[in-house]
Amino acid sequence: MTPSLVAVIREGFLLALLLAAPILVAALIAGVLTGLLAAFTQIQDPAVGLVPRVAAVGASIVLFAPAIGAQLVTFAHRLWPLITSIGAG
Repeated sequence: MTPSLVAVIREGFLLALLLAAPILVAALIAGVLTGLLAAFTQIQDPAVGLVPRVAAVGASIVLFAPAIGAQLVTFAHRLWPLITSIGAG
């Protein structure tokens, strides 16, 4: 593996982590809050924890979709010229 290929793969992994982080944080916060609510009210219904998490993930996807799309497009534009050099190399 060439150093440029390693750098591109590393940048791709970091970008994937950064783009997934807001959605995962929203799911984590919703899960903790609904877990606390279920513990305080002693409700044992699985839907109490699932529905708010799904709603939080959906809302965070809608909220962060423009930023995620812009980051992906920027990465793709930087990666496109490198494809031929990586393939030839």
